[in-house]
Parts: sequence; C-alpha cells; structure tokens
Amino acid sequence: MKKLRINSKGPSPELACRDEGAGLPIIFLHAFPLSQRMWDEQITAFSLANRVITFDWRGFGESELCGDSFLMETFADDLAGLMDGLKIDRAVVCGLLMGGYAAFAFYRKYADRVAALILSDTRAGTDTEEGKRGRYEMADKALQTGSSAIAE
Repeated sequence: MKKLRINSKGPSPELACRDEGAGLPIIFLHAFPLSQRMWDEQITAFSLANRVITFDWRGFGESELCGDSFLMETFADDLAGLMDGLKIDRAVVCGLLMGGYAAFAFYRKYADRVAALILSDTRAGTDTEEGKRGRYEMADKALQTGSSAIAE
C-alpha cells in the first residue's frame, strides 16, 4: 500500500491506495464505513488481467481526513485527483453502496473518464430526510468512536 497526495478542489488529502496488475484499469470504490480492504479478493482475481486500483476515501481506513467535506462531489474530485496522480485517463469504475453514490457523482462530473460503470447496492436518487439524518448520525458516531462501532 502506498500513500499519494492528490490534487483536489479544496484541501488536498493524502490517500492510501493500492495499484496492482496491468491492462484496463478498474477502480473499486468502497462502502461506508469500510475501507479498501473490502476489495482484497477482487484485487487478487482481477489483477491477473487488469490494472486494479483501490483506495481509502478521505477520513476512512489509512487516508487522512483533510478538511470536513464528505460530499459525494468532493469524493468525485478526489477520485479524479487520484486518477491524475496515477496517470489514468479512463477507467472502469465499480462502486458499492456509498462507493456507488460517489461513482454516480464522478460520472456526472467526469463522464469522459469512465470506460464503464459497475454499481452494486446503490441508487441514483437522493436519500429521504430521515435517511440523511441516519447517515449523519452514523458518520458522527464513526468520527467519535471509530468505524468498528458502526460495523458492529
């Protein structure tokens, strides 16, 4: 695993990432409140024929928090910055849950950089007010007690 300081709008975080294999790049976007470690088996399988990239979003796993924005647009800019840092013009983007929300945001802003989009357990619409409150409460809990409390 390496750390890469990316150029992003606003504060530029240092993101923990893995970059393995060669060929068509596939970037896996992890779910909340997990880390890129959730993709370990996919790295092993897909890196035999593809370039596979995983990373921790700012404030998750081994990436630094850097700023206080957890907007999907910020995550989209972070992904663009990571791709720039890794010299990737276009990639297959695969997102699970929150990673899917970020993948949608990335596609809306940087469609020309997406070779294909894989979405799992996610949706294109926004959360209800109740859903947003629940997510904010969960995010606050993760900041206060760590992500393991959320996983349980």
